[in-house]
Amino acid sequence: MLNANFDRTESTVEKKLDSISNAYVVLSLIEEKALDAIQNEDYVFIEKIIKDGMLSPRASIAGKPLIIHAAINDKAEMLLLLASYGAMIKDPVCDEGKNIMEYAIENKAIHAQAQIILIRA
Repeated sequence: MLNANFDRTESTVEKKLDSISNAYVVLSLIEEKALDAIQNEDYVFIEKIIKDGMLSPRASIAGKPLIIHAAINDKAEMLLLLASYGAMIKDPVCDEGKNIMEYAIENKAIHAQAQIILIRA
C-alpha cells in the first residue's frame, strides 16, 4: 500500500514539474516573439499579448524592460504603445541600472529619444 501511494505521489510531482517546464517554454517563446514584434513593429501582437495578460507591459527580457528594447531599436510608436499600457509608470531601468534614455542615446535612437521626452512631459 505504501508503495502505491509513493508511486502516485511521484507521478503527481512529475506531472507538476512537466507542467511548470511547459509553462516556462511557452513564456520563453512569447518573450522571443515579443522581441521580434518590437523589431518588426507588430503592434497587433504586442497589444494582444498585453491585453490577454500573457506578458506585462513592464516585463523584462534578457535583463531589459520591453520598452527599453523598443528604445534600443528606435521604435518610437512601439514606445508610445507600451507607455500607453503603463510601461513608463516608473522610469524603466535594466538590470545594470541604465535607464531608457541612456539606451536611446547610446544607440543613437533619435526617434526614441524624442518620444521619451514627449512621454515624460
